[in-house]
Amino acid sequence: MLNVSARFLVLLTCLLLVFVAPPLTAAQEKKDEEKKPAGSTADAWRQALPPEAERTAETVEAASGAPAPASREEVERSLLALERKWMEALKARDASTLAQVIADDFSFVGPRAFDKPGDRDKYLAHALRELKISSYEFDGLTVRLYGRTALVSGRLAQKATDAGGEDLSGSYFVTDVWVSRDGFWRVVSRHVSLIPAPK
Repeated sequence: MLNVSARFLVLLTCLLLVFVAPPLTAAQEKKDEEKKPAGSTADAWRQALPPEAERTAETVEAASGAPAPASREEVERSLLALERKWMEALKARDASTLAQVIADDFSFVGPRAFDKPGDRDKYLAHALRELKISSYEFDGLTVRLYGRTALVSGRLAQKATDAGGEDLSGSYFVTDVWVSRDGFWRVVSRHVSLIPAPK
């Protein structure tokens, strides 16, 4: 049988283990967790991203002071309105509006032109000096949202010429890529394919 002093020492040792061991154990568990390889490809992908990359579009828009759209339908309506705003600016040769809508890294691919990403100035020079749109009409535009990226696609019929008098009129399949940056949607890419006239 243990005497009182021995019992006191056992009790004191148990108390020390209870109050001192958990922080050491938690710290050790944290170190062990950091040493473990990522459990999945998604985990590895997330760990490779900077912390700000995990923020949602709403967080980015809130941080920029711009009002966040309340619903998916509102975002879709906004993008369709931006498509019309862009075409109206092309028709009116409105440099200010085009500069607001078109991103710095914009690229354009069409039947007669290819402007690689970063050739925005080349595209704007063509749009403002050479392209003359007399009318246009969208048909069947659809919007697909992927977070802060959106694809808008459909048909575009236009009557237009260039500075040399070449007829650019026709019906086209159009795919535009929009990205929300700092709370504002800007177009980063347009791909246009001519729809052959029926024979």
